[in-house]
Amino acid sequence: MVAWANADVFLQIWIGADDKLPRKMRAIYQGDRAQLRHDMELSNWQLDQAVAADAFASPRAATATKVEVARPDPQQPAPLPKRARLSWPRSTVPAKARSPNSRRTSTAGRRR
Repeated sequence: MVAWANADVFLQIWIGADDKLPRKMRAIYQGDRAQLRHDMELSNWQLDQAVAADAFASPRAATATKVEVARPDPQQPAPLPKRARLSWPRSTVPAKARSPNSRRTSTAGRRR
């Protein structure tokens, strides 16, 4: 048996000792308030069977309109060079980005 979990799902897979093929799978999703168990049993494996070339084809797919699809994950900017990660001079940091405990360097906007 193999178990795997992340923030979304807890998954268990039972694998046959002799043939090393999956026999049963169970998933419990963290977002499911009822914590239902989703079970699937796998049997009658036929690995050496011939499959016709058109077994997974559709006549409608040949005439379908092709749609360009962009990658769903956002492209991350390249990391800054190590030297650029050092603290910036105080004058280049906007006032709103400074910590509340930092001293003001300007008297603009203060009441006297």
